Amino acid sequence: MSKNRALILILFSLELAVLVPLGIALLPKTNTTRHIDINARRFGYAPPRIIVNKGDPVSLRFYSTDVTHGFQLDGYAVDLIARKGVTFQRKVRHAAKGHLKIDWQRVSSVRFVANRAGKFIFRCTETCGNLHPFMTGELIVRPNMAYHFFISLSIWLVLGTFMWVRFKNPAGSNRIKRINLLEKFPWLKRLVMRRSFQFWFILPNFIVFYLFILSSLWGSPVGNRNIAIVFVWILWWFILKAVMVPLGGRLWCLMCPLPAPAEWISRKSLTAVHYLKTPIRRLHHRYLGFQKDWPKKFRNIWIQNILFLALISFGMILITRPLATAIVFIIILAGTLILAMLFRHRVFCMYLCPVGGFLGAYSMASMTEVRSVDPKVCIKHKEKSCYSGGPEGWACSWNQYVGNMSRNNYCGLCTECIKSCPKDNVGLFIRPFGSDRKLKGYDEMFNVMIMLVVAVAFSVVMLGPWGFIKDAANVTETKQIIPFLIYLAIIWGSALLVVPGLFILIGKGANRLSGKKVDDRTMTLQVAYVLIPVGIFAWIAFSLPAIMVNYGYIISVFSDPLGLGWDLLGTADRHFKAFIPEWIPVIQGLALLSGLYLGLSRCFMGLKTLIPDRNSQIRAMVFPSVFALLAVNLLLKLYMG
Repeated sequence: MSKNRALILILFSLELAVLVPLGIALLPKTNTTRHIDINARRFGYAPPRIIVNKGDPVSLRFYSTDVTHGFQLDGYAVDLIARKGVTFQRKVRHAAKGHLKIDWQRVSSVRFVANRAGKFIFRCTETCGNLHPFMTGELIVRPNMAYHFFISLSIWLVLGTFMWVRFKNPAGSNRIKRINLLEKFPWLKRLVMRRSFQFWFILPNFIVFYLFILSSLWGSPVGNRNIAIVFVWILWWFILKAVMVPLGGRLWCLMCPLPAPAEWISRKSLTAVHYLKTPIRRLHHRYLGFQKDWPKKFRNIWIQNILFLALISFGMILITRPLATAIVFIIILAGTLILAMLFRHRVFCMYLCPVGGFLGAYSMASMTEVRSVDPKVCIKHKEKSCYSGGPEGWACSWNQYVGNMSRNNYCGLCTECIKSCPKDNVGLFIRPFGSDRKLKGYDEMFNVMIMLVVAVAFSVVMLGPWGFIKDAANVTETKQIIPFLIYLAIIWGSALLVVPGLFILIGKGANRLSGKKVDDRTMTLQVAYVLIPVGIFAWIAFSLPAIMVNYGYIISVFSDPLGLGWDLLGTADRHFKAFIPEWIPVIQGLALLSGLYLGLSRCFMGLKTLIPDRNSQIRAMVFPSVFALLAVNLLLKLYMG
């Protein structure tokens, strides 16, 4: 296929991808007045979804069956509060000197015309309990052209990528272009070489961490009124997933305060290096404790996968109950202390930490890496100071040797190897997204599947309008044991059986279609990489509403961090208002399409080392691409449909 023909086909298919949703939008619709009664209860609306046509007049009556609830509709000037038997509408009017004044007018119903097509969320604006931030419903105004457009565009993206690869493999050379930041910016190198570099990253987090434990134990039990919940599960959650992981990989491990006390005690130092000329078991440092080796059979992330699933099984409780968050923090802190006294290296971080399980595989796609500048220098250097430690730096806490390190999975970016290397042969590089492209074991593949399943599950439970699912997940409050067990069975079964089992079959099918003599395991692990970028951007899409909708709680808790009725900055009673909420689904859709494209293109690049033939690569990618496309379309349905 010539280059011009490929481009013509891609552009023609793009035209079809645009015209199909436009054609759907032009189908004739009849307008009728819709009379809708909405009953609010903790933590859902009935009905949870309202479907109307563009141009329909809507008459809406809003009731509460238990406590005070709000009803704020994205994209429309509808803002209500309902108590038992009475409903008020928020009115904003201009007062003297240009100031705005808010009044609440008692109403029996409100009327508006559904003149904007798409999906719009209505949310509770009155704190009504632990799950208040997740109390939502949906208004679908047909034709939902944005949703149809993104579905069409996702299909075009897959077909267009295949056509482009057929003409010219986007991988080109497999050589990765990197920039050594320590060479580019000498001031950064001087900073990294300081013994206190990591300490000053950890210290503020360490202080805040303990303050959050105190606020969780003695502050308000309502999550959105407690600074620990708001900062950890809204602000930190978003920064971790949307910024740190795609840009810095395990950057959080550099500054995480949880294992820091154990490491300080084990080293008997906050920053200073205690160097021994004669190594003890290959390390030039003496540590406190037994310093046993972690058992070989557990040097994988299977336990980490199970612990992550166990933690998210109670995720709805964890992120809404300050006490639950404090208990988890304390357990992790105790675990790191005990393990540091028993074993060498950061075994908790490498093999047990639930957050580390999220960071490990996804860090393969990040744009930052620590690597040797020249591997030949490492081969000639017998001391291997980056691993065993030196006078200027501790031995690697992550049990990694930079000389042969080719992936980010187990590098905690602590920068000790940069300080330890006497040859100045360790660099901090930036690189293209998705540069590590090979999973090494089924434990890593299962991790990728688990993360994707949980992203979908959390999207259903936390962002979806279905109150009965929230009730099932909120077992400590609702006491619905059987629904909770069904909820767990679906998540665990999907994460450990259905999705991995299906993908193993996909890997075998990809191997057969490729026509090459590659064993099924190798092929399955290779094509599973497509779900790493898809998963990263799925989590970004999921996390967007947390910050764009709930950012107001961050402003509020600055005035009242413990939820005790303070108003230090005059913002404690700030009225709830989301930030451009009508654009959230579109931004989520763009994130998902970005993940789909990066997953496909990077997976093709990875396949080039396994299958040089371009046609075989295309055949091998058929089933994985369809799987990734279906996963993205499922999320598009949840966010936009």
